[in-house]
Amino acid sequence: MTHLFLLFLATAAFGLLCLSRERHQRDLAGRKLARRATKYARLGGFAILAVAFLLAGSRFGWAVGALEWLGLSSIGALLTMALLARRSGRAS
Repeated sequence: MTHLFLLFLATAAFGLLCLSRERHQRDLAGRKLARRATKYARLGGFAILAVAFLLAGSRFGWAVGALEWLGLSSIGALLTMALLARRSGRAS
């Protein structure tokens, strides 16, 4: 169950990091977001990644937890990229 939660956190974090980019804001929101919203999206994405790292380290031990976090973060990034490509219509 922890694995799924970590994957969810990673996907949410990378989704927020995508929203902090102007190009993806136009794809997802249809407009450029306010500077404050962009800042909060970036901070929120990094904060969620940090929480996921701490959770993985405390749950699995720091050596295995770091590897678990890296692997699930990579999968979360790929899922976010695939969902973004599908949403924006650039899926090949």
